Amino acid sequence: MLARTLTCLLAMTVVLEVKGLKCKKLPPGKLRKVNLKKETQIYFPTNGVKPSNIKPGAQSTDQVALDGIEIYSRKTLLMKLYLTVNYAPTVGQQGSLMLMFEHDMFGGCGDESMDGCSQDIPDSTFPVLRPCLDSAPFTATDLPVALQLSKEGNFLVVKNDGKFVGKAAIPYKKCGDPSKGRQWINAVAAEADGLIKIESELCK
Repeated sequence: MLARTLTCLLAMTVVLEVKGLKCKKLPPGKLRKVNLKKETQIYFPTNGVKPSNIKPGAQSTDQVALDGIEIYSRKTLLMKLYLTVNYAPTVGQQGSLMLMFEHDMFGGCGDESMDGCSQDIPDSTFPVLRPCLDSAPFTATDLPVALQLSKEGNFLVVKNDGKFVGKAAIPYKKCGDPSKGRQWINAVAAEADGLIKIESELCK
């Protein structure tokens, strides 16, 4: 995991019942199968509202950087995605989401460059860091913040409440050789070396 700053430590348990979807805990380091042809959502352990129990003088009281979600093709790590939530003042008001992709240097063809994750990125580049430079607004509710994952063409696309948050190109099966086709995303996991250690939920 690249060096990241823990901006706030949450203490909450997520228990979900999502209509039409089956939800499971997403424990660190344990792969869960996914089929991105179907609706796949990850619920994070915050509803996006600034907690009332943050101690004065904490490094940041306005956002939380959550543990990464690892994206796999079978047991090959392709990339990680990191979500930072800029808190809304209260339920019904807006906060914002900031996403960053990290292509693995091996399975993800990461090339030590850096680029954004806007809607018009090419499908042939795999920068080791792909921060989404434009934050995505969201409206806080009583439910945890959720990201929807889908495969659209050669991209992994991430949305919140149906609205675009970011995307990254799905890497080639053999780095540098497009003729071999793309990896097939079929599993996710919470990163094993995360800092917060609070389980998210995978619903599909």
